[in-house]
Amino acid sequence: MQKFIRLGDGYGDIFELEALIEYNRQRIKSGIYLHVENEPSTFVLVMAPVRGNFQALYTIYRGIPMASKHRQKYNIINDCLEKYNIQKVEMTTRTPDDFHDPEQYFQYMIGVLRLNHLLPPMT
Repeated sequence: MQKFIRLGDGYGDIFELEALIEYNRQRIKSGIYLHVENEPSTFVLVMAPVRGNFQALYTIYRGIPMASKHRQKYNIINDCLEKYNIQKVEMTTRTPDDFHDPEQYFQYMIGVLRLNHLLPPMT
């Protein structure tokens, strides 16, 4: 079972994400940016499955501005991924506004990530 676990979108949450990466780097599969044109991006930190096949997907939902002058959060995350040699994936997706609520968007993204072999299939 894969589950999105939402972090906030402030700098404090970025720093918490850095600590999560530093202390759990052996469990991390990849970092994925979900871009939408002219909107802030979503970042997903994909963890390895644990007991019971639970797989955490830590996310900063729509919290990464991509305008060239506001890319500090993006740069902080990229530097951390690079420091620990964690695979980075960037993809363009449908806007979350196409969905009734964030949970529907997350279910859609689980399907997309499975189809792209970025998440394991259900067992």
